[in-house]
Amino acid sequence: MDGGDDFGRLTRVHAWVAEHAGRLQLPVAERALCETAVDRLRMNGAGITVGDGSGWPETRYSTDTLSKRLAELQITVGEGPSVIVLRTGAPVLAADLDSVLSQHRWPLFAPLAVEAGARALFALPLRVGTKRVGVLALHRVDAGWLDMETLANSVEFAELAFLLLLDEQARSSMVDSELAAERWPLDSPQVHQATGMIAVQAAIGLEDAFARLRARAFADRRRLADLAADVVARRLRFDVY
Repeated sequence: MDGGDDFGRLTRVHAWVAEHAGRLQLPVAERALCETAVDRLRMNGAGITVGDGSGWPETRYSTDTLSKRLAELQITVGEGPSVIVLRTGAPVLAADLDSVLSQHRWPLFAPLAVEAGARALFALPLRVGTKRVGVLALHRVDAGWLDMETLANSVEFAELAFLLLLDEQARSSMVDSELAAERWPLDSPQVHQATGMIAVQAAIGLEDAFARLRARAFADRRRLADLAADVVARRLRFDVY
């Protein structure tokens, strides 16, 4: 996030997801996020696929049969908006899968997607900086571009999905009480120090610096505290990361 407006939007998106999760007594996780995105963004379906383009991606959640089918089709034929996102980390917005452009760009996927019932697919990366961990795919059964407000909110849903995946990774790595502090890493002085050093090295804000530290820990499957120690000891720099 690059500014106060983005932070406020992310906070609002989080509140939407938390409200939905609380109403259905669900955890604030993939299901609650995808279902909220469908409702708030006026989509017909949503799904989260995890992967970085280097291996076989995993579909973590789909709101409906068509979302699941679209994810499976792209993995099977090896092309489509989500495949590009997983490989490049760049968002891909396909407003009309039945257009000549889409059919030419994805000759295997686009006809099958239209046949399955989808006309628009918006794939957004779950990433910070150059590190990407997956894609949030949103589809509609009617063709049409996203307006600027919906697009901005969609980006923040992807940002929140990224953060939720990081939190899940942190929780799953907790094997004893010593790791409990990882859930509230800013209570650690060393993580504070590392975050400040990354902010200086990369010429970014503290929030973005912390997000990059978490992304690197997630990608490398390392404890946040251990990675922070490397930064503080100057064994790892983020100005070229």
